[in-house]
Amino acid sequence: MTDKGNVAGSFFNPVPPPGDDNNGKEDSKIQPEAEVDEVFDFDRGVAELMKKRNSKPIASTPSTLGGVPTANATGFGKKSPDHKPRVINTTSKETEKKSFVGIGKPLNDVSNPQYDDQGYTLYADEETGEQKRVFEALVDYPCEFPMKIVGLNEGAFVAEIIAVVAESCQVSTSDINHSERKNGKYVSVTVNAPVQSAEMLYALYENIDRDPRVKFKF
Repeated sequence: MTDKGNVAGSFFNPVPPPGDDNNGKEDSKIQPEAEVDEVFDFDRGVAELMKKRNSKPIASTPSTLGGVPTANATGFGKKSPDHKPRVINTTSKETEKKSFVGIGKPLNDVSNPQYDDQGYTLYADEETGEQKRVFEALVDYPCEFPMKIVGLNEGAFVAEIIAVVAESCQVSTSDINHSERKNGKYVSVTVNAPVQSAEMLYALYENIDRDPRVKFKF
């Protein structure tokens, strides 16, 4: 995402730095008072998470550009004249004439992504130029969407993440296929989320982001 608030579902949270573990001598010298404060703050964060789970997701707001519905916006995401394929003729020492097809400037430039007013990454249809949010344009629904979530191995992290996925997808926890892997202070959870729509998938990302233990996801 951009710096607008790191909306869920576009870019991943940063990977923890290589040295960020409890193996170092300095990390092991934590004062008892600090541990008590951290546990208190963590419990309060989880309580707030539970309250926010049913809040309206940002993705439920229709995509707009400058206040105009993205599908109706002009001057953005439309195919420009130089996007049309064209034959380019060249010459060389080996042959008198060569030709190839130039595709012009791409609509979806990964080095310069476009965003709607809500902060979501947009994707342009290569044929029509129509703009949609990435998960609306590139994912077919319903589907089982694979995700990996990495977070601090604290409390019942795995069980609670599975509960978030199940609740967000409106299914029971037994319907969520998943696996886990622990590595020191971190644990990764791989799930296949049964999502019915792009809005549900974006809401799932938002709900996962609310857990303070989550470090990154993809």
